Amino acid sequence: MDREEDQNNAMAIAEPILAGLYAILNEAVAFYFDDANYSNAARAEHNDRAVANNIYSHAEKRVVTFAEGTPGLNVINSHSLIVANYLDQGLFRFKKVKANGKHSNYQTKQQQDYDDQKTFADFPAPAVRLTVGYELDASGAGLKRIMIARPIGRSILWTAQVMMEAEVARWEDITPRRFDATESIDFDADRARSRRGRGR
Repeated sequence: MDREEDQNNAMAIAEPILAGLYAILNEAVAFYFDDANYSNAARAEHNDRAVANNIYSHAEKRVVTFAEGTPGLNVINSHSLIVANYLDQGLFRFKKVKANGKHSNYQTKQQQDYDDQKTFADFPAPAVRLTVGYELDASGAGLKRIMIARPIGRSILWTAQVMMEAEVARWEDITPRRFDATESIDFDADRARSRRGRGR
């Protein structure tokens, strides 16, 4: 399977809930930067980690609410790795990310296995593991964009920016062009883990 085909297949799985995934992070970021919820003085004391943790907490609450009202969507909490599971076909993990869709915080082995597309207890084996990420603007005081990324090991195979237009969600490919659209993808998680280890 090539990169473009993999992206199209995964985003087709996400399409019925794409607007909801967007809303979760859009609302969580907006809630954090709303002066009615956090004062400027309080936010000034937050380092980058605290900002991300607070936004994640607000997103997590919205994931649960969204799942309660969406047929086929449920939340899996496996040793504090929380993901939204849609029809056992797509798993969606919410993170602060960089422009290319990568997240940079410390990862447990279970979180690494998720990014390596590995199969483990609690998660449906055939479901593609995706990251739903938000990127803050240059000032760090607002949302720049929301994206869905496909991780494997230390790499991001593709990245799709999600946008809302007239209350309809759409996406476009923003994968860095170091990848060829028809490039064959190596999905072997053990090789991905090996490459990650050599890169440290």
